[in-house]
Amino acid sequence: MKSIYFFILTLLSLAFVSCSEDTVDGNAKGTLTGSVRLEASNEPLANVKITTTPATTTVFTDEKGNFEILGSMPMGDFSVRAELKGYVTEYQAVSIIEYEQKVQIVFEMVTDESLNSPPTVPTLIAPNNLSTNLTNNVELEWDCTDPDKDTLMYKLIFTNNRTNNRVEIPNLKTKKITMTDLDFGTTYTWQIVASDSINDDVYSEAFQFTVRQNPEYRYHFVRKGLGSYNIMATNLTEFITITSLSSSTWRPRKNNTANKLAYLQTYSGQTHLFTSDLDGQNEVKISQTPVNGFRSDQLSYAWKLDGSEFIFPSFDKLYKINSNGTGQTQIYQTADGHFISKCAWSNDGSKIAITTNNINGYQAKIIILDTNGNVLQTILQNVTGAVGGLDFDATGTKLLYTHDISGNEDWQYRQLDTRIFVYDFNSNTHKDISFVSLKPMGTIDIDPMFSPNSSEIIFTSTSNDMISQKNIYKINLNDDDVRDLIISNAEMVDFK
Repeated sequence: MKSIYFFILTLLSLAFVSCSEDTVDGNAKGTLTGSVRLEASNEPLANVKITTTPATTTVFTDEKGNFEILGSMPMGDFSVRAELKGYVTEYQAVSIIEYEQKVQIVFEMVTDESLNSPPTVPTLIAPNNLSTNLTNNVELEWDCTDPDKDTLMYKLIFTNNRTNNRVEIPNLKTKKITMTDLDFGTTYTWQIVASDSINDDVYSEAFQFTVRQNPEYRYHFVRKGLGSYNIMATNLTEFITITSLSSSTWRPRKNNTANKLAYLQTYSGQTHLFTSDLDGQNEVKISQTPVNGFRSDQLSYAWKLDGSEFIFPSFDKLYKINSNGTGQTQIYQTADGHFISKCAWSNDGSKIAITTNNINGYQAKIIILDTNGNVLQTILQNVTGAVGGLDFDATGTKLLYTHDISGNEDWQYRQLDTRIFVYDFNSNTHKDISFVSLKPMGTIDIDPMFSPNSSEIIFTSTSNDMISQKNIYKINLNDDDVRDLIISNAEMVDFK
């Protein structure tokens, strides 16, 4: 009976041993070292699990992709395995045939795309599908995830439904983008495509939204961005973009009779006069001769109140042209060859004001012409320093202009103490409006214009350091010792 019991115990022991891990015992004989690299780029792979069959020691590669099984390899043949999630498992055979033998191997692994899942379908968050009455600057937002934590790139497919113009914006790394300068009264369709660079692209559903009609605000101004001017409009609460930065546009003027907007624009390397609808659409080049003179940002033009004609300067000449771009004629030329920089037209059409200056912007005069270009009078001359501005009041009896009373004249055309003056034709007097409105020291007031009822003056003010931000202020002539900030980061205002 004892013999039978011993025999059964022996069988159980053998069964237990045969079911245990096939581990090679014995004295340590050899060392296995190696490295793991990504096949395509030879980039080291960290945290790769290295095991052997028969089993010895399990190790993981370090940050340089290296591993070592030190003194744990007895004599014999082994299969060495390298495995890492997302990569194809690799095997290599090695043999330990000598005492303390050192064997070195290199694994080159490839990604196992079959183990990689595609991104989720992008979810469009904002604006809601079929949204209406949006501004013409719309932020698009979406969400998307990747099960394998792969880095995702997105592509926006954006279509103007009115023109069928389709734009694709690839390589987006964030989940939002702002589309600016959109056409008023237009419906757009947008869709997001997600890519993990491994699986096929994943497309979202398509959403639509509609931009509201142009609200046609009364204030127009210029804001500078990326080195170019663009025109914006505001009611002092909301701001909308009229022209884009793709073309530099400045000096906006609205005409209520024509229901159009005019501005200067760089065209084929030259400055020209343009008009458009109030939303910036249906742009038309008006001037045949380029608008030229001393510094394009110092040039201006004037629009007759009834919307029928423009006047604009080109070096020493003043031209008149119909508002449809026909009938351009020269009406004045300076006697001394000086350039014409600014011009203004009285509401009754009887008087034209111009500023002239030499090639450096100085030796300025303000001359009053009749509508045919005949000189009526010179109201300012023999002064030093920059002169600019020009705007008639509603009655045509007062004229705004600016003058740098510091008299500074240099190659930079730097103005140190530029002030706003009102010239009264009836009394032949000049009033310093900046002085009575308590202009801060070290600032300049430029580009003034009357409000439509001539009770206020709207203008640009900035530091005289030539690099600070420009802002638009208002002075109420009934309370002219106060100046109010109305638009920040803005210049060249027009108020109709």
